[in-house]
Amino acid sequence: MASPTLKVIARRRYRASPEIVFRAFTRADDLTRWFSPSEDIHTEVVDLDFRPGGRYRFAFHFPDGSRNLVTGHYQQISPRKLVFTWTWEEPDPHAGIETRVTIEFFDLGEETEILVTHERFPDRKTRDRHDEGWSGALTRLLKLLES
Repeated sequence: MASPTLKVIARRRYRASPEIVFRAFTRADDLTRWFSPSEDIHTEVVDLDFRPGGRYRFAFHFPDGSRNLVTGHYQQISPRKLVFTWTWEEPDPHAGIETRVTIEFFDLGEETEILVTHERFPDRKTRDRHDEGWSGALTRLLKLLES
């Protein structure tokens, strides 16, 4: 059972417009370049139907040759806010548990701040794993936006 109190909250600032930062979340070619917790984990965009109600599916390829798949549906899409479900597939130990991600984009003039809230985790271990994942991914996004 998911806990309403177990959530990841991550904030980052980027020296780019909200439109540019938002776009990095919307295009498969950009997502494959940054959307993983570390450089040694490769992200494959298997499916990306970027519209309200649309589905996404990403495969994370690990150095040992294994891969984990995550899928979800976009619930809300606007230039300042994304909301989508997040569900790991088998053989992940948390397969089938639906969590929710909300990403907000704040225009700070020459910078954009994003606020990621990932919630509905079943336990602290799962929450902590996703906290590390978001931290790594948002750092990788910084490198993409700087290039």
